[in-house]
Amino acid sequence: MTLVFAAVITLAALNVRELQSGDETRVAGIAAKMYVGKNYLIPYLNHEPFLEYPPLYYWATAGSYAVFGINDFAAKLPSALAAMGCGLLLFAFAGKLRFPPWCALLSSLMLMTSAQFFGNSRKCMVDMVLAFFILLAVFSFYALTVSENRRSKLGYFVLFVAGLTGGIYTKGLLGLFLPGLVLGVWLVLGDVFERKISWFRYLLLGSGGLLTVFFAAIWYYLIFRTGDRKMLETALFVNNFGRFSGSQGDHLEPFYYYFTKLPSLFLPWLPILPFALWQSGKDLRKTPDRGTLLLIVFLAAPFTVLCISSSKRIVYLLPLYAPCALLCGYYLLHLPPKVKEILEKGLRKVPRALCPDTSAKAWSYCLIIAFLFVLFDVVYAVFTNPKESLRPLFEKCAALEKKGKKVFLMDVPERTSGAAYFYLHKEMEEIPVRTGTPPAGEYWILRDKRGTTTGQPFADHHKLVGKE
Repeated sequence: MTLVFAAVITLAALNVRELQSGDETRVAGIAAKMYVGKNYLIPYLNHEPFLEYPPLYYWATAGSYAVFGINDFAAKLPSALAAMGCGLLLFAFAGKLRFPPWCALLSSLMLMTSAQFFGNSRKCMVDMVLAFFILLAVFSFYALTVSENRRSKLGYFVLFVAGLTGGIYTKGLLGLFLPGLVLGVWLVLGDVFERKISWFRYLLLGSGGLLTVFFAAIWYYLIFRTGDRKMLETALFVNNFGRFSGSQGDHLEPFYYYFTKLPSLFLPWLPILPFALWQSGKDLRKTPDRGTLLLIVFLAAPFTVLCISSSKRIVYLLPLYAPCALLCGYYLLHLPPKVKEILEKGLRKVPRALCPDTSAKAWSYCLIIAFLFVLFDVVYAVFTNPKESLRPLFEKCAALEKKGKKVFLMDVPERTSGAAYFYLHKEMEEIPVRTGTPPAGEYWILRDKRGTTTGQPFADHHKLVGKE
């Protein structure tokens, strides 16, 4: 059931809402350039290397283009599949934490129906894939520590290294740092509670980290082999450290930024979270349990570091919704017996392969919820496509070029350059800022947030300047 629910809520009508001008058009355009140009080592945007992120998401999107063509569905598919993977991983994680099937199912449902998680599961952005790999790393390491079968331990260790490596190839060293921080703090606090040192677990964590660094270094080495030292410096240092130290000067926010944003992002389940934190903390003081401790650390440690970092964006919180959902599921276990009995009865008879004690009613409940969310996204698309999609702009450009007109980009941001390649499958020539009006047979595309330029308006303050 979890698989069906996850598939419906992430994949149904995925192409209805078009890519929005911003990160989505930039990422989709870079992946289109990689697919068309067959250069899979270095991402490019408008003839220039774009090394803000490593290439894994672009690889995945280029592969999606190869199967489905360059379109909105294919561009968003990697994020949708990553969100589906998060839902399934969370169900498995809850099982390892000894949650009953009904509680594991509800935990997964809470994750996939939280406001920000659902929204980003249907966007062409790297952050959902990063959240998947972080959850994979934390889940695999915990499963490794509780497993008693040697073959299972080896399998979980491989998944742990894969999660860390995938995280680095998705968004740089952050993909190693965040799960490493969670697991390191968890091991230390667990040893403090139990008053003994689990040397073997530290060895597993350290050896997994070293293997990850080795695999991740392959891409950086290949960049080094190109002979461009500046590219390596940008990929390895500037974009790994500058983004969070504040040296890049973008997305700078005060330390309390996430406290003001979190309430609107984990809705409608946020009211449960404070009670879940209180319950888990109380239980942990009474009976130290490494599973309960991990849930608290998984949320608290990254949240603290993200608050301290200078650069902040809402999407940086995506990896934290998995522990939020697990904590809320944990709280459901401590509800009054009558309430739990109602929940269990309402979720009886899931397919026996998943939960032997479960109801066909659960199918209808979950599918109704999934379809309601998809319907919301469809309705949302009706209102946002005209305001956010740049497709009409570049369809107009294609029509003008067929008539022999010349269209140029004039001092446009990355989002516009990416959109140009995504929709036209080619790079447009960019010209410096000019005053006056274009000569006959020439058109300029620019972004005018002040509204001082006369021209045909399009989404996100874009204008097409020129005379028919």
